[in-house]
Amino acid sequence: MSRYQLIIFDFDGTLAITHPAIISCVIKTFQTFNIDPPDEEQIRSVIGVTLAEAFPIFHPAIAPEEIPRWIQTYRHFYQTEGLLKINLFSGVKQVIQAASSEGLNLAIVSVKHTKFLKLAVEKLKINTDFDLVIGDDGQTPTKPDARLFHSVIQPIYPDIQSNEVLVFGDSHVDLMFAKNAGLDACWATYGYGDRAKCLALNPTFVVNQISELISIIKS
Repeated sequence: MSRYQLIIFDFDGTLAITHPAIISCVIKTFQTFNIDPPDEEQIRSVIGVTLAEAFPIFHPAIAPEEIPRWIQTYRHFYQTEGLLKINLFSGVKQVIQAASSEGLNLAIVSVKHTKFLKLAVEKLKINTDFDLVIGDDGQTPTKPDARLFHSVIQPIYPDIQSNEVLVFGDSHVDLMFAKNAGLDACWATYGYGDRAKCLALNPTFVVNQISELISIIKS
């Protein structure tokens, strides 16, 4: 029997290969406003933070009141073109099957806007595999805020203790969320996270491919 009863998965860079979509949509957003876009590596480096945080990193001269218009433009491109560019990492289905065979609860928690997260999960045909999908709806606390776990997720699973929860993600935001909430964390090195930032947070486990999570689940 697994020591965990709930696995909280990140989405971008953990379950899904989304950087082609994100890079394309960021570049097209900058082109819409006639500003030179950041390079691909810079875009990849901020995957895992909210768009409201990312655009000022890319272009500090953006006026705060303009950011909602940039986000709206990005989301237009993501819905019309970006969703066509996302795919699951190899091994995701096997991990879901292994977790389900152990009777585990599975959740996806992302900083991606709720609407687009759910569209992506449906497009990848994994929507029925997860009993909880939480994105950024503008009202719910987002990672790495511990209130996201204590006030939103934990009440849904009142019989599950904190030491029975594992956060699985690729970025320092995921690992900081786990740390703030007092949860075990597994870092997915194959994603988009910064190695130094992630290792500095001392994750409970480190895996180089998602299939390695199966042995953790079954231990």
